[in-house]
Order: sequence, then structure tokens, then C-alpha cells
Amino acid sequence: MDPKVLYWTGALANMIILVAIGISGVRQIRRGEVARHRRSMLTSASLVLVFIGSYVLKLIFLGREDLASWEPTYVRTLRFHELCVLLMVVGGGLALTWGRALRQSNAIFDESDSATRLRKRHRMAGRTALVAALVGVASAALVLTGMYGRS
Repeated sequence: MDPKVLYWTGALANMIILVAIGISGVRQIRRGEVARHRRSMLTSASLVLVFIGSYVLKLIFLGREDLASWEPTYVRTLRFHELCVLLMVVGGGLALTWGRALRQSNAIFDESDSATRLRKRHRMAGRTALVAALVGVASAALVLTGMYGRS
């Protein structure tokens, strides 16, 4: 099997786990389990960082994919997937930043207007990250299907 296809299969598995942990984190916060939610979201963020590190190593040792040999549909799907990943990273980064601000200001359960606005921003960023990750998993699966077909 092509090592790049093997790498991307592992990356897809990582993203599926990341999404599952994210969904679990949403359920935890809805039950008021703030500490568990925080641990879940930090675990998801760690998985993103592990992927980024592994991607750098993949570029060094395996190089880039030869997109010239790909059908245009798969290239477009890859570009859409990359946009999903960007939205996931930006949304997750903002959610992490605003979550830390909530924790540091001890505003998690505060009912002031500023704390409420901060919680809303945190929630919206988290939702954006999770939806982008879900769509990212689906688009990654389509891209990987094309890679299996070419290998």
C-alpha cells in the first residue's frame, strides 16, 4: 500500500476520534459537566496538534501528493476539505481562547451581560469548529476513496 494513503487513513481515523470527543464534550457541557467538557475539548485540540506535527513529518519524509494525477472532482473535494479544516482550526482556537477567558474571569456561571456575551461567542466558535470537523470528516472520506482508487 502507498505510504501516503496509509498516512491519510490514519489522519481520517484521528479526525473521526476528534469529532467523537467533540460531540461528547457538547453533551458534557449540556449536562453541566464543565470540567469534563474542558478536558474533552483540550483532548480534541491536542489531537489537532498531533495531526499538524505528523503532517510536517509526512511532508518531510513522504512529500506532497501529485494532484496532477487526480480527477478534478477529487481536487475540488480536497480544497473544500482544506477549507473545513481551516474553519475547524480557527473556530476551535477561538473557542479555546474564549473558554480560557471564561475560566480565568470565573465567569462560567456569571449572569452578567459581558459573561453572557463571552459564553455565546465561545459556544458559536465551538459549534463552528464541530460542524466544520463533521463536514471535514465526510469530505476527507471522499478524498481518501479517490486515493484508494488510484493506488
